[in-house]
Amino acid sequence: MPLYIKIALRHLFSLRSKALSFMTVISFVGITVGVSALLITLAVMSGFQWGLKEKILETSPHIVIFKMTGPFIEYKSLYEYFSSIKDIQDYQPFIYSQALASKGANVKSVNIRGVDPEKDKKIMKVNQKIIAGNYDDLKKENHVLVGKDVAVFLDVWVGDSFRIMSPFGRKTPLGYLPKIKKVYVAGIVDFGMYEYDSTYIQMKLEESQKFFDMKGAVTGIQIRLKDPYRANVVKKQLEKYISYPYLVRTWMDLNKSLFQALQLEKLAMFLVIALIVLVASFNVSSLLITKAREKRKDIAILKTIGADNGFILKTFLWQGMLIGISGTIFGTLLGYTVIYFADTYQLVKLNPEVYMIDYLPLKTSIFDIGSVFVSSLGICFLSSILPAYFASRDIPAEVLRYE
Repeated sequence: MPLYIKIALRHLFSLRSKALSFMTVISFVGITVGVSALLITLAVMSGFQWGLKEKILETSPHIVIFKMTGPFIEYKSLYEYFSSIKDIQDYQPFIYSQALASKGANVKSVNIRGVDPEKDKKIMKVNQKIIAGNYDDLKKENHVLVGKDVAVFLDVWVGDSFRIMSPFGRKTPLGYLPKIKKVYVAGIVDFGMYEYDSTYIQMKLEESQKFFDMKGAVTGIQIRLKDPYRANVVKKQLEKYISYPYLVRTWMDLNKSLFQALQLEKLAMFLVIALIVLVASFNVSSLLITKAREKRKDIAILKTIGADNGFILKTFLWQGMLIGISGTIFGTLLGYTVIYFADTYQLVKLNPEVYMIDYLPLKTSIFDIGSVFVSSLGICFLSSILPAYFASRDIPAEVLRYE
């Protein structure tokens, strides 16, 4: 170990001055608390973003293809090309449209999704989210699946009937009249996301085409990938073959504004919480300045026996860095411990009606830990430079003149 580090350790843990020892502890605690707070904040933001992504991937297709002009009738001509892309696991046409659902005096706006029930088992796996009823009953005529909050609002259960009203009416001598269809509840689904559970109704593709007068057309094609995070790669492959008037959108494109807002908020929170570490570094600066004034005689003696300015500078610089390194390590361990227990035991509960997830997952990464570690050490290094520099500029003759 170099001599200047040994001297730095000796000065740092010297108990001759209780005030300086107390300042050392305060500096260490400040760095520790700042680093742990910064790490936990990043874990909260990353965890919230991860939780939303997982929920979105559970309830949304990975890629959707729409037709911008005219009815989408020729969708089957694209199937052969889909089969040639190895990243695509499965695909299916779908209908998606708004309607009104009513039972007695209860009327609710809903989103109707028309799909092939057998295909949907492999793509969206809605059958795994059923909490009551039987998914296979969806194959029966006029049977639908409803979100659990839709069922609560309409006060219906498995086997009960209610009515749905299409926004596309039919022309009669009396004018346009809304199309009304009586349907039966085949099953109730729970997505764990209020946005879906409060509006979701699923019916067979053929029935939804008739109900909305689609005449064999579909809203689009939804695609499921083996790895949803390769969606942008597959999108580029599709766009080489599919051009205007078709539009290819990934699950990231459809939720782009949400993810950008979360990423910006994460950066803002990082900068705000980093101020805690910055404030703690002021304690390090004041501690080194005070120590330099107290150790002027020792500095002069060291210079008299041959120590140069660089040696003194490194001695005091290492005092600040030792506080920064130890505080950063302990803060990282403390923060990671809190993150682990809060995530493992789901300690932070959320209202799914507001946040779409029922608890707050805390997730951290090597990149986040590395960013916090480097930022903390960088701040401590910068806060130690000036005090160390001024300590190294003392002239031995002036210090020892009156000794």
